[in-house]
Amino acid sequence: MTAPKPRAQFDLFIPLMRDLPLKDQRETMERPFFSLQKRKRLKPIEYQSADGEVRVKVEAVPAYGMATIWDGDILIWAASALNRFRAEGRNDIPRELKTTAYDLLRSIQRDTGGKGYVELKAALDRLATTTIFTSIRAKRGRDSRFSWLDEWSVEVDPITEKPIALKIVLSNWVYEGIINEKSVLTMHPDYF
Repeated sequence: MTAPKPRAQFDLFIPLMRDLPLKDQRETMERPFFSLQKRKRLKPIEYQSADGEVRVKVEAVPAYGMATIWDGDILIWAASALNRFRAEGRNDIPRELKTTAYDLLRSIQRDTGGKGYVELKAALDRLATTTIFTSIRAKRGRDSRFSWLDEWSVEVDPITEKPIALKIVLSNWVYEGIINEKSVLTMHPDYF
C-alpha cells in the first residue's frame, strides 16, 4: 500500500477575509458596474456622467447573465488580499490568486454546503464572461474593454479526483486599479 499523496502546496497564502482589512476599488463603488438583481440580467447597463467624460457599458453573455453585486464580493476578497501583499512590501504581487473554494466561501460568508459551491461556480462564470467597456483609466478618447476575471479554474487531485485548489486570475484592469492606481477604499469590517 502506498502512502497518500501530500496535498498540493499553494504558490501563495491567501489569508481569510476576517484577517484582512476590507478593500474595494473606488471606481466600482462609484459607478454602475454590476447588476443589482439576483435573477439573471441580460439587458446592458449604460452609464455616462453628466459631463460626458465617464462612460460605462456592461454587457452579459446570455448563457451566464451579468455579474451581480454579490459576485463582486469575490473581487473585494481579491482586492483585500492584494492590498495586504502591497502593505507587506511584497514586490511580486500576482494577478493569479490560489485558495480553496471552501476558504473563499467562508471568507465572503457564503454557504459552504453544496448549493454554495454551485453558486460560487456561477459567480465566477459571470465575472469571467461579463464584458465592461469604460473610459475610466483609458487612454484619452478610447474605452477599455475587459472582463472582471481573465480566467478561473479548479485544480483536482489526480488520484482522489477531489478539488484541491481554486485559481482566479484577475483582469489587468482590476489588477492595475488595485496595485498601480491604488484606487482602493477601506470598507467597514461588518460588510461581510
